[in-house]
Amino acid sequence: MSKVQNIEIARYQDKITKDLSELVERYREIMAWDVPENDPVEADRLIFKAIHTSLLEIEKT
Repeated sequence: MSKVQNIEIARYQDKITKDLSELVERYREIMAWDVPENDPVEADRLIFKAIHTSLLEIEKT
């Protein structure tokens, strides 16, 4: 990455973190609605695993 790219991505890091936090929260709510005996810790683990798997898949393309 060039110096300019590093500076640019650093500018967006907080926004990326905020967007991902909102994404996780959205799926927490969905799981809470759809799973009668929802375990929030297990839900978070599954959400993070799904996001990680998706990021790896996107990175391949």
